[in-house]
Formats: sequence, structure tokens, C-alpha cells
Amino acid sequence: MRSIDSSPLAKLLTALLVFAVILVGWRLYGRYRESTATLPDNMAAAGNCTLWFVGSSSIHRWTSLDRDMAPWATENRGINSATLADILPRFANIKPREGRPRALIFYVGENDIANGVPVRTVMRQLASLFDLRDRLLPDVPVLLLSAKPSPGRATFLREQRLFNAAAQQFLPHMRVAYYGDITTPLFAGGVMGDNYQRDGVHMNARGYRIWAEVVRQRLRDILPPHVTHNCAP
Repeated sequence: MRSIDSSPLAKLLTALLVFAVILVGWRLYGRYRESTATLPDNMAAAGNCTLWFVGSSSIHRWTSLDRDMAPWATENRGINSATLADILPRFANIKPREGRPRALIFYVGENDIANGVPVRTVMRQLASLFDLRDRLLPDVPVLLLSAKPSPGRATFLREQRLFNAAAQQFLPHMRVAYYGDITTPLFAGGVMGDNYQRDGVHMNARGYRIWAEVVRQRLRDILPPHVTHNCAP
């Protein structure tokens, strides 16, 4: 397995500043400068314990999602091989009859980066996804998972790190939007652990258990205690 090659700190900080300026300027910062840590009272209806997992093939291929996240109810809305250009129109077609999940878990951006899309463009598309969330599912919290490292895409680790760092700068300016670090636990001693399928890109059962634990912990951090107690005691 390959270890992560480190870029100079100064270059990374410069990149972060550039992304922050672009993103804050592109979005109307004043509209989103406040992010709340809990759901409004009208979202606390009893019996709503459904999570929507939205994203690319790493979500689509999570076939053990129901078991890994039980007793949460889950809907797998992953699209195989999808980029944000594929995910945005699908998300835009959400119908009222589909209800409102307790939270949205997003995994996006990895395929865009692997296809050569600049991180700046990926972040703009991510902002569009949050615009859709605000319009279609206002105040439903989003947990954005970091772009995962993988042996099969080791050449994109630098761009993935930039995306993850830019996302962490971006999310505090969105309403009820949070970051889930699945990158760190996929490493052991600085190298990628045995968490991948034979293709070297997608998670195996062990890898998905790591994802599930990160999601569970972040939901405990994000949602009101009575919600997590009722939905996942």
C-alpha cells in the first residue's frame, strides 16, 4: 500500500485561502453565516428515523447499509459511477411524497476528481447541491463524508486532500451542514488498511463498518439527544 505524499504546508494553506475566497464570494455569505447544531422543533416528530444516503457508487454498492446502520431506517440513493453532474438532477427531482429524512448523508466528488474536474468546479457543484437541499428539504441536516483514499486512485490523493480541506472551510457557512472524516480511520500507521475490494477503489465489508461507525458518531454529535436515543439507542 502507498503512504500519502505530503505537499508543502504553505501551498496547502494558500490553496485553502483561494478556495475560501471563491466559495464565500460565490455564495451569499450573509445568508448562510449561521449554522445551527440542532433541528428545529417541527423536525422532531416521533417515528422519523430515516436516513438518506446520497452519492456515487461508494453509496450504491453499500449493500449492507441496512444492517450496518440498524436500527436506523435507511434509503440508499447512490448512483453507480455518478459524478455531481449526475447526482444534481436526480436530487432536484425529489417529490413531496418521498417524505423528509432525519438527515442526509452525502458522498460526492470523488468521481469528479478522478475524471479530472478541478476541485474549484467540484466545490461549485457541491454548493449547488446545498442550494437544492435548502429549497427541497430545508433544515434537514447534511453530513458530508470526506473523499476517501484508495489504492486504485492514489494518484488523486492530493486533489482529494484539497477537496476535503475546502469542504471543511465551506460547510460552516451552510445551514445544518457537517463534515464526517472517513479518511483518517482508513489509514493505519500512515498507510491504507485492508478495507478495499479487489478493484482497489470501493470498500469491502470492513471498510463499510468503518464508515458506519463514523456516521453513527457524527449523528450523535449533530442530532438532538432525544432523537438519537429514540432512533438508535
